[in-house]
Amino acid sequence: MQSFLPIAVFLGPSLKIDEARKILEADYYPPVSKGDIYRILASGVETIILIDGVFHRERPVWQREICDAINAGIKVYGASGVGALRAAELQAFGMKGCGQIFEWYRDGIIDGDDEIWLTYGDESNNFCPLSEPLVNIRYSLLNAVKNCCLTREQAAELIRFAKQLYYPDRSYQHLLKSPVLQQLSPLALADMETYLMTQKVDLKKLDAIQVLTWQAEVSQKQDIVSSKFNKLELPVPELLSKIVEMIGFIRSDNICTGRELLLAVKQDVNLLKKMQINLSKQCFIREWAQQNSIFYPEENLESDIADWEKVHGIVCDLKWLQSNGLTLCSYRELMRDRLAIDWIANQGPKYFGFKWNLDISVQEELQITDSNFHSISEAELTVLRYKLSQRYFILEWAKQNSVSPGETLKSYLAKKEQESIFANSLNLDVYRLLLKDIAFEEWIVKQGPSYFGIPWSFPSDLCRELQITGKAADLLNNK
Repeated sequence: MQSFLPIAVFLGPSLKIDEARKILEADYYPPVSKGDIYRILASGVETIILIDGVFHRERPVWQREICDAINAGIKVYGASGVGALRAAELQAFGMKGCGQIFEWYRDGIIDGDDEIWLTYGDESNNFCPLSEPLVNIRYSLLNAVKNCCLTREQAAELIRFAKQLYYPDRSYQHLLKSPVLQQLSPLALADMETYLMTQKVDLKKLDAIQVLTWQAEVSQKQDIVSSKFNKLELPVPELLSKIVEMIGFIRSDNICTGRELLLAVKQDVNLLKKMQINLSKQCFIREWAQQNSIFYPEENLESDIADWEKVHGIVCDLKWLQSNGLTLCSYRELMRDRLAIDWIANQGPKYFGFKWNLDISVQEELQITDSNFHSISEAELTVLRYKLSQRYFILEWAKQNSVSPGETLKSYLAKKEQESIFANSLNLDVYRLLLKDIAFEEWIVKQGPSYFGIPWSFPSDLCRELQITGKAADLLNNK
């Protein structure tokens, strides 16, 4: 299994990696882009530092993935480039900023993304800067005012001039061609050129050094980020599907993505069909529970997780978590939701105040399927009780939400009656009523939650189920 350090830093033109490593021991990645944080969430990373990132022609890091990392218990800091910008945007959600550029964004002194834009070489050239970011020019001109080399008015005019330039063209050489400086005498212009070439400040580099130095110091003190921050609302299904595709699954030689997992599971048509049915049922039961303020008892969590791991043969160590794209925090969160579904079905309708006789329901189900009660095992009976309980809650959800069978179900029911073998021990009216319930549940589940306006992402729920059962790692290993 690939080894990762607890700190990950996304770094590019702000500071050379060799210099950064002397300050802070960490895993260093190229400038961050959309999906990069999701890709390393399961690596065991405890702290993420965002310094540089892509912009303009590529997709920049997503605010959502930063918040999801924070919600997973990972500390996220930002400085210098995109890190400073995102930290200012997300400080209410738990991201921390560091440095002058972050403070400028936070305080509204600057607000444009282009303040930190610059062109730079590729990784083979150490991301060497090829233009000057506006924040560096701004800071150097403010220093020139302090050193009495420029007036405030001249500095403000020069900043406006630089801001109007296309960001790849921003440089001190272009600044010297500005109308403000061209009005100076040749001697004064020469002095200004000398000042800018010798006294210019690389503010992005200073802020990058500051955040790395600060992290090196607080690492010794086991700095803890307060958990009292806002959380983003749950994303819509379309975004959930995109998030799933970006999740990273750690393997011995590389990192796979959720996109590869979904492609792998599509090869097993039977598994996909089975999962579609099971996850659809789970969603309807979850909806019923939310509408009726039913909450899973937190005191059951530890023992239920232990039972789950025993049934699924899971040894929940770091390697297992990483290979299934999970952190310990995300695993427990997913398990809490999943176990709540099982808890409701296992408790049964009677537990929640419904008049329902499980034994009678079992007998009727066996009769309608022409099965002998004495010929099935206890394990099969347990599965049947669970199935009947699920059906009751799904039909109860339908009743509470005024979902009626309609003409579509009538033809579906007629087809079912033709396919079924009538059990003579049942009254014809009882038989038809039971068959109607069975067909109605099947129809609801087949239509799926989205048909009834429930926000649902099958790819997201599919990925989660594969993760917490350990099947995600198995599928990726066998692909």
